[in-house]
Amino acid sequence: MKITYLDGKRLYYAFLSGAKEVIANKKELNRINLFPVADGDTGSNLSRTLSFVKNEAVKDNSLTITLDSMGDAALRGAIGNSGIIFAQFINGFKSSVDRAESINVNKFALAIDRAVKHTYQGINNPVEGTILTVMKDWSESLKTLKNKSSDFAEVMEESLKIASTSLENTKNQLEVLKKSNVVDSGAQAFVLFLKGIVDFIKRGDLKELKIDSAAKIEVIEEEIGQEEEIKFRYCTEAYLENLMIEIPKLRKEIENLGDSLIIAGDKNKLRVHIHTNNPPELFIRLKQFSHILDQKADDMLLQQGVKYNKRSEIAILTDSIADLPEEYIDKHQIHILPLNILLDGTNYLDKLTIDSKNFFEIIDDAEEYPSSAQPAVKKIEDQLSYLAEHYNSIIAITVSAKMSGTYNNLARAAENVSRENSELKIEVIDSRTNSGAEGLLVIEAVEQIESGKSFAATITYLKSIRERLYIYVSVSDFKYMVRGGRVSPLKGRLAGFLNLKPIISIDRKGNGIAFATAFSKKGNFKKIKSILKDHQQGNGIKRFAVVHGDDLERAERYRDSFKELLGIEADFLEAISPIVAMNAGRGSTAVALLEKN
Repeated sequence: MKITYLDGKRLYYAFLSGAKEVIANKKELNRINLFPVADGDTGSNLSRTLSFVKNEAVKDNSLTITLDSMGDAALRGAIGNSGIIFAQFINGFKSSVDRAESINVNKFALAIDRAVKHTYQGINNPVEGTILTVMKDWSESLKTLKNKSSDFAEVMEESLKIASTSLENTKNQLEVLKKSNVVDSGAQAFVLFLKGIVDFIKRGDLKELKIDSAAKIEVIEEEIGQEEEIKFRYCTEAYLENLMIEIPKLRKEIENLGDSLIIAGDKNKLRVHIHTNNPPELFIRLKQFSHILDQKADDMLLQQGVKYNKRSEIAILTDSIADLPEEYIDKHQIHILPLNILLDGTNYLDKLTIDSKNFFEIIDDAEEYPSSAQPAVKKIEDQLSYLAEHYNSIIAITVSAKMSGTYNNLARAAENVSRENSELKIEVIDSRTNSGAEGLLVIEAVEQIESGKSFAATITYLKSIRERLYIYVSVSDFKYMVRGGRVSPLKGRLAGFLNLKPIISIDRKGNGIAFATAFSKKGNFKKIKSILKDHQQGNGIKRFAVVHGDDLERAERYRDSFKELLGIEADFLEAISPIVAMNAGRGSTAVALLEKN
């Protein structure tokens, strides 16, 4: 059957057919992902991006209505370098159809040409031999073919041949691809997308739109590429609205923070992608010029380490409230689930897009005191799904369930992911503590796994030692607990008048409790030292750590004194997470410990 026009419904079903081809080949797309960073997530990111558009797009006879919904969904759901390029392409196509209800082949070719140019404009330094090159070559072929036929089926089938040839040539255009003799992953995904569209146009069978009906390219288990130096660690993205400056000016404001900068969309709604070592600084700058709707910062260094040098088949996941040194997290490939901090209308990611270095300055100037929230179940599912692609099992350690809904959301997400991955084992463990004590439990998990203990044995052990974890927090200033709602203003004023310095702890069920009180920091230190002596004279102390809220000097005194008292080195000295800092406050210092058995 000859097809001479494209309307909204045809576009909708063609998109679904293209998306299913990409999603079905996610694993192989991840394997050949070498550019711009060999972090093995192109397939996953594009699958999530296209799935979001597929689920959110409106199926309407009008091409304009359908495309508008696709463009908006693409910006909201775009993830990763290739995902945002796809989003920019869809929005370029949307803005090029001139509010039409349908278009013919001639107008389609012209709109695609504008869409490709729009895509190039969104990228700071376009690189040939990638998805961009294939898009451009495909577009050029359409401009020629539109003069030979008015039939979409014929034109699309012929143009797919050109795109496939262009794809094959990518391995000759980029040295990193040439070395491994593979094509560009994003370009391969785009050709798969076009193939799905052609298949649907030729067959027109809605039953064929199921994922399991897609034709999979050959999957090779052999790993390709190699670990390479990553200059900018975090693949960082922001979804923005109401930009108050022009996009070229925004580009200049942030381009010195990293590379791989892509800006997709317009001033009303846009998505920014950049590889950077400093996500908090990026969001400080973006906040000046726009309202931030959503944030993401993926650790490409960790992703690359898992791809090429995985330490174990058991993944360790913990939330951002667990305080641990970055060096330890990196060395042992610990995966972090960030909690949310809502501050002045913007939802930041704890320890990722906001950190303890500038947190106190920000909250002291904030109109409203920040609040925290556990990660959404869908966000957790995404992270668990990523881990499921690389590990046989997952041990997730959370902050006390009495203090946060993180445990419950993680358990729900684990149940959902397990239903789709029947062979995957996931155990979610409530640490019944937080901060440095939660960090000590993670260290114990690492040592069990790296000593060769099984998944089941490690879980049994971790649950058995929770009763022996303690943390004692010396609070320096009551105002943070008052502003955070943990202490009433009246009690806060009274405590300030009496110069009370409370010691906060956590009971065996995971509830926060007021443990003791002194009238000075010095008196507080003496009481904590006395508490440690009691532990040492009782069961003894296996390990300890010191954490602090922007008072490194005091924390170092704690560490050195307790080292002398206990006769062991501290496992770590670390700044507390911004979420813990909201209540413990500036100047707080804490010691966490694990008793001997």
